[in-house]
Amino acid sequence: MARKTLQGLTIQEKIRLSKRPLTPAEIHTAANKEVPNLGLATIYRHLHTLSEKGLVAGVDYPGQPTRYEWADGKDKIHFSCRSCEKLFAFDDTMQDEPALKTPKGFEIEGFEMMLYGTCPFCSKAQKE
Repeated sequence: MARKTLQGLTIQEKIRLSKRPLTPAEIHTAANKEVPNLGLATIYRHLHTLSEKGLVAGVDYPGQPTRYEWADGKDKIHFSCRSCEKLFAFDDTMQDEPALKTPKGFEIEGFEMMLYGTCPFCSKAQKE
């Protein structure tokens, strides 16, 4: 059983309490406020371990670094702000399968949805 360290607990807390998926650099910045001198390599090691345990999920968006969110068992729809390039996650309130006819023999096990636009923070800044 792995030891529980202040570093590991802080990293988990930053991911779990975040309202959006975070890059390793964002996790590093947030965790460093509580655990000074925390290395980026430590963030990556913990992300690897948390991923293996199924506690965090990586969100891949083409051309961007992988972002991580707490794996709470809920399906998510992701929103990418084209202005600040932050990624946001919303609970999926749609049906379990997309309205899509798959070719014979294919079985859908899940799907991902990415929405694009401007987040409320950037929209407000643009209007000012």
